[in-house]
Amino acid sequence: MSDKKIKTKTKWQFFTFSGGNFANTLAYQVLGNRVQFYYIDILGLSPAIAGLVWTIYGIWNMINDPLMGQLTDRTRSKMGRRIPYIYFGAIPLGLSFFFLWTPPTASPWIVALYFFMALFIFDTLYSLTLIAYNSLFPEVAKTLTERISLSTIREILAVIGLLAAYIVAPILSDSVGFVWMGAIIGALVAVGYLITPLGLKEQPVPSDEVNVGMLKSLKIVLGSTPFRLFVVFNLMKEYVFLILGAMLPFWRKYVLGIQAPGTVFGITLGASDQEAILLGVPFILTIPALLIWQKIVPRIGSRKAWIIGNALFIPGLLMITLANDFYTGLIGTIMIVPGLAIYQLLPLPMLSEVIDDDARKHGYRREGIFFGMNGGIIKAAFSMQGIFLGVVFSISHYVSGAAVQTESAIWGIRFLIGITPIISIFVSWLMLRKFPFGREQEIKSAQA
Repeated sequence: MSDKKIKTKTKWQFFTFSGGNFANTLAYQVLGNRVQFYYIDILGLSPAIAGLVWTIYGIWNMINDPLMGQLTDRTRSKMGRRIPYIYFGAIPLGLSFFFLWTPPTASPWIVALYFFMALFIFDTLYSLTLIAYNSLFPEVAKTLTERISLSTIREILAVIGLLAAYIVAPILSDSVGFVWMGAIIGALVAVGYLITPLGLKEQPVPSDEVNVGMLKSLKIVLGSTPFRLFVVFNLMKEYVFLILGAMLPFWRKYVLGIQAPGTVFGITLGASDQEAILLGVPFILTIPALLIWQKIVPRIGSRKAWIIGNALFIPGLLMITLANDFYTGLIGTIMIVPGLAIYQLLPLPMLSEVIDDDARKHGYRREGIFFGMNGGIIKAAFSMQGIFLGVVFSISHYVSGAAVQTESAIWGIRFLIGITPIISIFVSWLMLRKFPFGREQEIKSAQA
């Protein structure tokens, strides 16, 4: 199918479907960027306890996501397998996000318990809605060209969600408080998911499709070598996103020393406004980067494109590690733009290739369990981030809420935001070398 036909046939459907990616990106990034800063630096929760809660949360995700995927695979309704969970999960998900920001403050232990319970409820609803949504991707877009085109539109909407997360959310939390910020963001999340199924009708489930039990589904999914390779390098990608988002407020406040209004490019801006620019500008620049990669990926293959994107990440991460003021920090975040665009564009098209391969071998499709297992495993990035944050902050003697940190604590923040992502990129490169799909020779064969 030509690009012109894709645009005329599915432009509206691709756009409304991408509303779900705006919603999940907004919720996920605000959670990753603000919630630990809120509980640790604002409410005074111990970093070790917060790290423990985050680690348990990651473990729950590893159990929760496959269960939700299996549930959607086995669902039979007039609306389809996935759409009911999107329609009826949108508003409860928005409410659960709001309640993350309304903890009682009677004692640190009550705050910690509330943090754990609110995360548990939010993530259960988030996982069910997101997996149902993502499982529709291979059905909405069936060819490589369609999938890259849909992924591009999805990620442009995701960039808008990221901008809201990194610009609007910090400004709201400073101007109207974290509770109102949670209410406004929660409402936007609900609306984003509610528009997703507009104009979309799921294909009927084949009458001869057999429901497979959870254990057998897990055995089939984990028995797929392409899936095992994919999920490791996707996990490494997820860690990069999480650690950058989680460490940004600490990096801005203590490494770059931005704690009060300052003059930037001749304009006086508050600390939160400067933080918003540090990642807002790079995320805006990912939009043209996505459009460029959209033309390149079908020619060189998704595997090679991911490897190149990994390499392009490293100089920017090194600059972020060594930055010491607003301007060097901004240069570092702008330098990671090409890598950010690849990390946004390719996961769903590459996982769809793995699912297509499984369907060819077994005769029927199981998007839910594949997306559920992928979601569960990559959420281990939360545990990785929680463990690293707790350990490094403790070893480097980070002090919650302090006006300044010791040199060791500052280097701990530098290590977390710059060096640990580079380590994860190296691990993902090892997995990508062996990944069997998305190779350049496959693209040439398909075009012949």
